[in-house]
Parts: sequence; C-alpha cells; structure tokens
Amino acid sequence: MNSIQKPKASAPAAIKAPEGASRAEIRRAAFLEAAQEVFLEQGFEAANMSEIVRQAGGSLATLYSQFGDKEGIFLAMLETRMKEVTATLEVELQAHTPVEEGLRRIGEQFAGKLVQPNSLELYRLIVGMAKKYPDIAATFMKLGPNKVRAGLAAYLQDRADAGEIPQSDQYETLGSLFLDMVRSPLQSRALLDANVRPTEDDVRTSVDRAVCMFLYGLSGKH
Repeated sequence: MNSIQKPKASAPAAIKAPEGASRAEIRRAAFLEAAQEVFLEQGFEAANMSEIVRQAGGSLATLYSQFGDKEGIFLAMLETRMKEVTATLEVELQAHTPVEEGLRRIGEQFAGKLVQPNSLELYRLIVGMAKKYPDIAATFMKLGPNKVRAGLAAYLQDRADAGEIPQSDQYETLGSLFLDMVRSPLQSRALLDANVRPTEDDVRTSVDRAVCMFLYGLSGKH
C-alpha cells in the first residue's frame, strides 16, 4: 500500500431507524447508537446502562424492556453493525452480478467497513472479551464472519450455476480464502498501528489483487 494516512477523529457510524419507523423503532435506534458510542469509549465491563440512557434519552425501564440487560443491548448493537457488512452480499446475490464485478463490490464493501476506525475498535473490543465472555465472541462469529462466509458461498454457487466459474462443494472454504486475501493486508496493519488508516485507493488495490488471484491464480489472466 502506498497511501497510508494518519487517522482523523471519527465518531462511530450512526445507527438510524428506517424511514417511516414507529416511535418504538426510533427509540430503539437511539439506544443502539448511544450504546455503540458508550461501549467503544468505555469497554463492555465499564459501560453503564444509565450512561446509554443519558445519551439516548428515554428511560432505564424502556431500555431494559427492549434489550433485557447490558449483554442484550451489546449483542443487538453488534447484530446491527454486522448487517451493514453482509448487506452487499445479499444485493449481489439477488442481482446475479457477474462474478468479477460482484467480487470487487463485495470485497470493497467488506474491507472498507472493516478498516473504519469504529470497526477496528469494535474488533479489538470483541477479541479482548473473548476469553471472559465466550458466548459473546461466539455470537460475533455467528453474526459476522460465519454469515459473511455463508453469503459469499451462496453468491459463488449462483455464479457457478450461471456457468461463470467451475462447480465445487467447497465454496464456503474458497469464500473464506477470498475474504482473508481482501482483509488481512489491510486490517492487520491497521489493528497493530493506530497511525495506519487504509484509504479507498488502498482498499481498491487490495481487492483488485485478491480478485485477480482468486479467479485467475498465478496465471495473472484478467
């Protein structure tokens, strides 16, 4: 990567209610947005439900009735964030996007989300919690990496059925390899060095390289 930039101050990505949402849905989105900010700033154990209410408005009673407890709202926040990562997979699958174009879009959205400052902080938080809270770590795997792999496997199967790539019974494994090729060069450096922030060009370059290698191997054909 040629263009590594120092990070700019960045607020967590906003969690907003859908257009036309009910009052309850708007309140839920406000709780989730505040929870995201509190968890990323304070960590899981230090985070306080009253602080979430203070930032979001509403009441503790409403917060508890919607999410149950601190773990409940943390997992709800996590699920909302993971849906952002998997959304592109569903779009490309439903659109039957040609494989090279689809993999580029999926790769750029996947890697672009992962290297956002708030995504890096959330990943660090989950890794730090994994030993003490294995159920939360397992839920993260289910909602995030496992769902992305399954979605990509379905997309690859769709492209094989269209005759664009060979049929295989290993699409989930192949999809994992592709995602690692896209993710690792970008996310690993950014996680280890707070001054490293991959740009859009860095993401695009990494994805182009991964797509070319994934589809055409060492022949370099594309």
